[in-house]
Formats: sequence, C-alpha cells, structure tokens
Amino acid sequence: MNWTRTRLAALILVLATEPLVAQAAQGGAGEPLSAIDWLSDSVSLPSPVIAPPPVAPPAAPVPPVTVLPLGAPVADDAGLFPSDDIGLPADFWGGSSASDLARAFLAVPEISTPTLREFFAALAQAEFAPPVDAAVDNSLFLARLDTLLSLAKLSEAEALIQAAGPPQPQSFRRAFDIALLNGTENGACEIISTNPDISPTFPARIFCLARNGEWDVAALTLGTAEALGILSETEDQLLLHFLDPELFEDEELLPRPSSISPLLFRLYEAIGERPATDNLPIAFAVADISETVGWRVRLRAAERLTAAGALPPEDLLSIISNRRPSASGGIWSRVSAIQSLRAALSGKNAGQISKTLPAAWDAAVSAGYHAALAPWISTRLQDVTLERQAHHTAFEIALFSNDIDMARQYAGSSQDDQSLLAILTDAPFEMRNATPLDIAIRRSLSGLPPGASYRMLLQDNRSGEALLKAIGVLANGVEADPTAVADALSLLKALELDGLARRVAAELLLENSQI
Repeated sequence: MNWTRTRLAALILVLATEPLVAQAAQGGAGEPLSAIDWLSDSVSLPSPVIAPPPVAPPAAPVPPVTVLPLGAPVADDAGLFPSDDIGLPADFWGGSSASDLARAFLAVPEISTPTLREFFAALAQAEFAPPVDAAVDNSLFLARLDTLLSLAKLSEAEALIQAAGPPQPQSFRRAFDIALLNGTENGACEIISTNPDISPTFPARIFCLARNGEWDVAALTLGTAEALGILSETEDQLLLHFLDPELFEDEELLPRPSSISPLLFRLYEAIGERPATDNLPIAFAVADISETVGWRVRLRAAERLTAAGALPPEDLLSIISNRRPSASGGIWSRVSAIQSLRAALSGKNAGQISKTLPAAWDAAVSAGYHAALAPWISTRLQDVTLERQAHHTAFEIALFSNDIDMARQYAGSSQDDQSLLAILTDAPFEMRNATPLDIAIRRSLSGLPPGASYRMLLQDNRSGEALLKAIGVLANGVEADPTAVADALSLLKALELDGLARRVAAELLLENSQI
C-alpha cells in the first residue's frame, strides 16, 4: 500500500472527523476507579455532564431529582446465582451506596487463603438486591467485573456482562478485553461494527477493521489518527507494523512498556513479538492455554490459573498428561510427580499411592495449586487405605477438601493436627506454646463479638461494607495483625458465615506452620 498517498488522504479527511476528535479528547473520561490498570483503551466513554451554576441560589436546598424511563435496566440486578447459595440474604447490601461498596471491593488486596479467595469471587458473582442508588451509579457492577478479571475468572465476568443486558460502553470495554484474551475478538469486533452505542477508540477501530479484512480502511483510519496526533508512540509503531509488517520489518520497535493492555498484547503477538505472560497480570495467562503455544508455556499458565481458582484441576491435569517431561528440575519435577500420582491412582495400588502422594502434594503446594487439586485427590482416596508415610499428606488434603471424615481418619496425635481438626469440627481445643495468631483465632472462634467499627457498620445496615472490610484484613494472611484477624473472623461468625470462618482459620494456621 502507498503510505504517502494514504496519509495525504487522511489529512483531507481531518476536517470531517470532528466527532472522532471529540472522542479522542474524551478518551477514558468518566471511567471510575478500577481494580485493574491494564484495561485496553478500546471504547470512548462519555464525559460527565456538568450542570451550569444557577443564576441565583435557591432559598432552600432542593433535593436532586433523577428521571429514568420505567423499567430501565439496572446492571447490579445481574447475578449468576442466588445470594443464599453463599449464605447471605438478598438485601445484604442494605443501605450502602454503590460507590461505597465499589470502593470496598476494590480495596481488597490479593488474597492468600484459597477458601477466602473463592468466596470473594462468589460474592462478586452472586445476585443481590442492588444498592439504593444503583439506577444512577453502576460503579459497584464495574467493581464486581474488575474483581473477577483480577482473579482471571474471565468466563464468569463475561457471563455477568451478558446477564446485565445490552452492552454499555464501560462493560463492553471489559468484554472486549475478555475476547482478546480468549482469542474470540472477531465477535467483539462485530459488536463494534453493528452497535452505534459502542464508540471505539482509534486503536480498537483500526484493529477491528483489519480483523474484518478491511485493510485499506484500517490504514486510512491510522493515517487520520496520526494526523490528529492522538496515538502514543507505542500504539503508532505497533499499528504500523501490524498493518504492513513487510514495509517496517527492518525497523526496531520502541522498548516495550512495563504495563500492556490485552489489545497491545494481541498487536505484539500479531507482529511476531508475543510477550511472555509470567510477569503480566494473571488474566493474561488465559491466552497461554491455547494449543498453539509451547507445552512449557501452557503448563506454567495452567499452574498459575489453577492456583488462582480460574482453571478446573481436570484441565491442568490434562495439560500435565500431554507428554512425558524431557528434563528435570523446576516445573518438570512437578509434572513428573503429578504424573506418577495419577498413574498410581489409576492402578489403585495403596503402596504406590502412599509412595507418590507426598511428592505430588509437595509439588502442588510449591506451585500454589494444592487447594484446587485437593478435592480431586480426596475423591480418589476414598477406597484406599494409605500407609503411614502418607497420613499427614492425606490429612492436609482432607483439610483443603473440607472432608471431615477423611481428616478424622488421618489426623495425627500432634497438637497441630488435633487443633486443626477441632477448628473444622467446631470442637473445643487448647493450644500450648501458642503464637499470637493461634490465640487470636481461638478467641474469635470461641464467640468473641466483632469490634466497635464492625458493630457500627452492622447497626447502620451496612453489612456488605463490613464483610468486605473483613475480607480485606484476612486477605493479608499471616502477615495481618493477629488482633485484626480475630476481629475479622468474629465478623464472619456474626454474619452466620461460621463454616467460612473456620475454613479460613484452618488455612491461616496451615500457612503459618509452613513459614
């Protein structure tokens, strides 16, 4: 293609691109705080409307009046299952505003304990009565989506977007990135081309035009964007290489930015510069599950996603079983250990299972996916009588599987084992030489009421904010202040989430014993 002619044509078009100029000026205006900083700049969002000041102040304050069409959809009506599935009432958000709940969701740091992480993800998916102002503020809905994206639960986030009704710019921005990471961007590009309410930014427009085979129009649009000066250097270079790689094959790209979006990721991939995902947010690992990438890359991505609870253990095991490792050490030793256990379980040989189980469990723990793998293992140990060398491993597997009968069968006589078993079975227990965390957990599970700050939130009908605050404390695991841990566990019990409190407490103690 003739780039000089294309750019001259683009300059002629500048006078006809006022709407696009306005779009570029808006950029991401109006977007609320997000839990993630890697969303693609794919959709132009409406700028907030600022009312002009009144000519004269009114004699008395006039309450704001919001006018909405009857039956207007409310995004936070959407959920994937009833709230009582996770032990909470439908009116749990109470009197909290959408923005307060959104801030509380986004304030939760990365969660170390698997059970709490899965509960937090479920909280984002569950169907509750929307907050009092959800009809005019969708910030909670977006925070729920961002929570799921940060946990790499792309399928769940996509389902929640679909449950909320026709695509809106802010939710479509997330749907577009989900499609890019899943490799299903053609469908998202079709929505861009057919839905007038979705106003794509120049990079997304150019990418989709090219994906649809409209290369000349994509090139013309790129020329327009360059003439307007609205692309970053990275975007400009990537799009130039993307549209005509042969013309620019001898030109070196600028150094890759430290943070990239899914759109930039796909552009780099298209020009043969596919970034490694190990140091990218966990959601990018979804792109490495494809069979088009190498086995080692697929393995590492599957381990990361399974550890995050975003990939079923069966999928991980399928990838692990793809072939025999040709090397040793690191990931290959883990693959070998898991493969040996699978073979032993298939043969129902108690001696061989007892021999391979500890090494396989240690491999899973070292990669972080042990909690996800535990239920898969425990169901296959039901009719097996293990030898003593595997008893403690089986006990830990039972704890992470919440299999009380199996835990009783393999619990040792040590104080640690007996205390963990007592926690899960709601039995009284004593701790000798207890750590501050041990003491805090024992106090909270004995019925200690939550502290004044939690009680105030509960009294103000803001139970949702109280729960999210407690999750934020417990997210820090054994690094959290023991007194704050006790207070947070007491809050869970006060909300009648006793089972959750006990499982989180047990996992905290296990984590503490492994440090």
